[in-house]
Amino acid sequence: MRRQILMASAAFALVSAGPALAQEISPAGAESLQQRLTHYLPKDMVDAGLLTVKAASSFYELRFNPTVLLDKAKEGSVKVEGLKPMTAYLRPQPEGTYRFESSDSFDIKGTVPGQGSFTYLIDTMKMDGIYDPEILYFTSADWSTKRIAFSSTTQQESVTASFGESAMRITSEKKAPGTIDISSTGVMKAFAETITGGPSGRVDIGADTLDIDVSLDGARYKIFQDLVFFVLDNIKKDQLDVQDAAKLKELLRASLPVFDNLTETIKASNVTVGTDKGTFGADAVTYNIDMNGIGHSTRVGFGFGVEHPKPPAGILPAEFAEALPERANFKVAVANLDLAGAVHYLIDHADFTKPEPLTEEQNKEIGRIVLPNGAMTVEFEDVSAASPIYDLQVSGKMTVYPDQQDRRSADITITMRDFDKTISYLQKNAAKVPQFGQASFGLLMMKGLARKGGGDAQIWDLTVGEDGKVLINGQPLPFQP
Repeated sequence: MRRQILMASAAFALVSAGPALAQEISPAGAESLQQRLTHYLPKDMVDAGLLTVKAASSFYELRFNPTVLLDKAKEGSVKVEGLKPMTAYLRPQPEGTYRFESSDSFDIKGTVPGQGSFTYLIDTMKMDGIYDPEILYFTSADWSTKRIAFSSTTQQESVTASFGESAMRITSEKKAPGTIDISSTGVMKAFAETITGGPSGRVDIGADTLDIDVSLDGARYKIFQDLVFFVLDNIKKDQLDVQDAAKLKELLRASLPVFDNLTETIKASNVTVGTDKGTFGADAVTYNIDMNGIGHSTRVGFGFGVEHPKPPAGILPAEFAEALPERANFKVAVANLDLAGAVHYLIDHADFTKPEPLTEEQNKEIGRIVLPNGAMTVEFEDVSAASPIYDLQVSGKMTVYPDQQDRRSADITITMRDFDKTISYLQKNAAKVPQFGQASFGLLMMKGLARKGGGDAQIWDLTVGEDGKVLINGQPLPFQP
């Protein structure tokens, strides 16, 4: 069943393996389009009407009937109500593309015997875009919904979630031969989720908006298409023959670096999390990732940020409240990963005619190749926090050796502003929090080792060698062995 769903989904994306049809709409054209769309589908699903195409006056009507998939599932495994066919309209354009239009809604209820139930609701989902058969993707598209809701109930817990109005915009542009740049931006409003049951009791999560921004530059779409078609052509085989195995290696080698750059940022505004301890909140929470492709020096970055966090009233003692950051960021990257080297090793040593293409030792070798010389380099891009009484920033890099836990080195810069405010705050509250007195003493000692920066900044350039020796601004740390 899983294989059938995969094939159906893939076929749904293959609007055409060749140029668009002529402007004249005809039953023969509809039949030709349907044959291409259903090329990889099992015959019994095609005959049952999983995917059909009909000719109208100025467009082709594309209909996808998901009940056929459900009927092919094991009897009694899932019971679903409300499934109905989805319809889209394809209008051939003079330049060889298709105008794609759809408007649908969903209200689905289901049960899994002995496990629980679920619901899906999508109120008025619309999509309007231009589909390019050459890249098997949209050159532009707008997608919107009025409301999305989901629920799931088991014996252990229940989950409900919903969004208000949502809108997404997709664009893609052909660049060098065989590559495209893709971008997607969108906003989803009025997010709400409630989780009940389990150790946490009840948790309510909400956000006014979710802003999404994703871009993929230099995607090797042509070779990726070849890989997808290769998989679909061979999906029914238990194993590849020598010729197909060689073809797979050729495709994998040609696909590198797959893409040039990937960036994704998701920002949630006016976030609230209600628990039995009270309601936590923040003006904004941001998450982001970035990556520069599958190369010999791959860099993968990820980050998390929060603006104006708001704990429940009374949960923090008064002497700690002023120390709560107004903003905090944690953005790091793992650099110098030899992912391309690992893929080349796989291509050179794997035997895809066997159920297990690599030996256990070869799998371990791939892991060693990913970390050149066994080293993992972590770069601190933006590790910072600021409040009315401090402003702290950390930058630099650290190298660790996962297989040699005692081996590490670091080259880090610590910058503190509002240093006198920090000391004053700690000393003022030392009577209530004895640890503050110890912290102020330690910071005053550190100040003696700092160098002056712009304004009132205190800066420490911290170097840790693999021998464990520590230098601060080029000077050995006192009292170390």
